[in-house]
Amino acid sequence: MGNLSSTILIGVAMVLLLGLSVVLQGFRTKRSPMGKVVGIASDVRHNEKLCNNISENRSIGRFKMAAWDKNKESVDFLPEELLAELSKLFETIAELSVSIDTARRLGSTGYVSVSEVEKLKAPLASCKEQLQEWVYANMNNPDYLPKKRSIFRR
Repeated sequence: MGNLSSTILIGVAMVLLLGLSVVLQGFRTKRSPMGKVVGIASDVRHNEKLCNNISENRSIGRFKMAAWDKNKESVDFLPEELLAELSKLFETIAELSVSIDTARRLGSTGYVSVSEVEKLKAPLASCKEQLQEWVYANMNNPDYLPKKRSIFRR
């Protein structure tokens, strides 16, 4: 009986260590320069899909801006033109989100103008393409990838 319980205890400890390792790797990845850019690109893709849904009169969700708000000060390694375009895009999205939230609070049913959303489509597509190109160009650049940590350092 004691042998079985110690085996189970060792198994549980190994699963917990593996889980902790996965969580820490994910945390390091998100904090790396590449992880920050991928997070912003993810928000851009989500917002692009949302604009398409709004244009097709489907359900309306919320625009995502968290990755940009969190990382805009620390992605200065991106090309200046892209940074300026992203800044303007997310500023427009923020303004549109405020007007949507205000209209929702007031109980208005037609709170999203399709023309406002149409203005976002071209900048979203442009930013998405530029971010993808940057990621592909730098996916093997060690300066932007998560740092590998090890117990056994050389």
